[in-house]
Amino acid sequence: MNIYIVGILIGLIVYLAIGFWAGKKVKSVDDYYVSGRNATTFFITGTMFASMLSTNGFMGDAGYAYGGNLTTLFLINALCACGYIIGPLYFGRYIRRVQANTMPSYFAKRFNSPRIGRLAGIITIFSLTAYLISVISGTATLMQTLLELDRVLCLFVAWIFIVAFTIYSGSLGVIIVDTTMCICFLFSTLLVGYFVFENVGGVTNLVSNLAANPNTPQDLLTYHGNTGGGSVFDIMMYGITVGIIWMITVAVSPWQAGRNLMAKNEHVIFRSGVLSAILTIFFLLFVYVVAISVILINPNMPNPEQVIIWVASNESIVPKFIGVFLLTGILSAGLSSATTFLSVVSFSLANDVFDMKFQSEKSQISFTRYVVFAVSLFALLIASLELASMRIIAWFASTIIAASWGYVAFASIWSKNLNENGAYWGMFGGFVGYLAAKILAQVFGLPFKNFLDPFFVGIFISVIFAMIANSGTKQSKEEFEFVKILKTIPQSEKSLKDYKIDRAYAYLLMFSGVAITAVLIYFWAYPYAVVSGKI
Repeated sequence: MNIYIVGILIGLIVYLAIGFWAGKKVKSVDDYYVSGRNATTFFITGTMFASMLSTNGFMGDAGYAYGGNLTTLFLINALCACGYIIGPLYFGRYIRRVQANTMPSYFAKRFNSPRIGRLAGIITIFSLTAYLISVISGTATLMQTLLELDRVLCLFVAWIFIVAFTIYSGSLGVIIVDTTMCICFLFSTLLVGYFVFENVGGVTNLVSNLAANPNTPQDLLTYHGNTGGGSVFDIMMYGITVGIIWMITVAVSPWQAGRNLMAKNEHVIFRSGVLSAILTIFFLLFVYVVAISVILINPNMPNPEQVIIWVASNESIVPKFIGVFLLTGILSAGLSSATTFLSVVSFSLANDVFDMKFQSEKSQISFTRYVVFAVSLFALLIASLELASMRIIAWFASTIIAASWGYVAFASIWSKNLNENGAYWGMFGGFVGYLAAKILAQVFGLPFKNFLDPFFVGIFISVIFAMIANSGTKQSKEEFEFVKILKTIPQSEKSLKDYKIDRAYAYLLMFSGVAITAVLIYFWAYPYAVVSGKI
C-alpha cells in the first residue's frame, strides 16, 4: 500500500476520533455553535491560524515566493498580521460581550434588526460557500496527486470526512481538530525545512548562494521583489493594497473574528491575536524561505505551486516518514479550512437566514445538522462538476465580506451616529459595489487595481450609502443603550492577574518585532548588500 495512503488514513482516523469525542460533549446550542464560549488561547490561536493558512499557503503562496516574490508576500503578511491586533482591540472583544452565536446575529442584536442579520447571513453564505467549494476541490486535487487515485473518489473521501466531522461535533470539534492540524503542519514544516537547509549549505549561506545562482528569479532578493515586467511602484502598491485588504479581512470576517465568540474571555481574544500575528510573520516567512531554497536544487519548476510537495516527496532530500508527515499536514490544512467554512456557512444559514423558532435547543441542533449536510452536499456536487466558472465565483467571493461590512463592523462600535438604516444600506452598498467593480475588472478588463481595487470600491460605496441612509435620522433609544452597555467592561474581565498576563503578551509582540528585524538584517539585508557590492 502507498505510504501516503497509510499516513493520510491514520490522520483521518485520528481527526474523526477527536470529532467523535467532541461531539459527545455537545449538550447545548452554545456548545454546538460557539464551543460553549470556553475556548482557551491555545485553541483560538490554532483554529484562526489553521483556517487562515489552508492549502494556499503551502501551494499558491509558496509558488509565488519561488517565482521571485518573497518580499511581496512578506509585506502582505506583515500588514495582514496587524489585523490580528486591530481586530481584537477594536472589534473582537466587543462582539463577544453580545453573546451572539454567529457574526450575522451580532449585527441583528446590535441594531435590533432581523433584516440586517439576514443580509449579513446571505453575504456570509455567498462568500464562504465559494471558499468551501474551492477548498474541497483543492484538497481533493492534492489527495489525487499524493495517492494517484481518481479525482472523484478523492473528492468523495474528503467530503465524507468533512461532513461527518462537522455534523456531529460542531464548533467544539472544529476548533480542537483545527488546533491539532495546526500543530501537525507547524512541526512537519520545521522538520522538512531543516533538511532542505542542510541540503543547500545552510541558512547563513542561502542569500549568497541564491545571488550567485543564474537560475534565481530576477529581483528575488531586492526590497520590491519580481516586478513581472511591470514597475517597482506597481508591485509595491500591490503588496500594500493586498496587505491592507487582508488586514481588514482578518479583523472582521466571520471565519477569523468570529472565532472570538468562542473565547473563554476577552483576554484570550487579545492573546490569541498576538500569537496569530507572530505565526503569520515567522512561520509563513519560514515556508517561503524553504520554497526559495529549492531554487538551488530544482530551478525553473514548470509548476511552482508544487514546490513544497516536491520537496516533501523527494527522499534524497527529506526522510520519507517526515515527508509523509508534512504532506499529511498540508492536506490537514485544507480539511481544516473546509470544516471551518462549512460550519460558518451552515450556522449562518440555520441561525440567521432561516431565523426559525424552535421548541428546544435539541431541535435547533438537529435542524442545524441537517443544514450542514445539505450545504456540504451542494458543495460536493458543484466541486465534482469542475465548472470553469467556479474560478470566477472564487474571484468574486474573495474578501467580499470585509468589503461589505468592514466599515459597518467598526462603526457599529465606534460611531455615535450610525443607526439600523445606515448600517443596512451601508452593508448592502458595500456588497453590490464590490460585485459590480469585480465584474468590471475581471470580465470587462477595467483597470481596478491598487487603491481602486474592487475591495476599496466596495468600502467607499459602503461608507457613502451608510452616510446617505443615516442622514436626518438618529440612533434609536434601544441602539444607544445597547452601545453604552457594549462599551462597559464586564466585572469578570477586570482581574489584575489577567491584565498582567496581557502585558506579557504585549512585550512578546514587541520583542518579536525586534527579533524579526534582526533576523532579516543578519540573514538577508547584510549578506545581500555584501554580495551586491553595496558595502
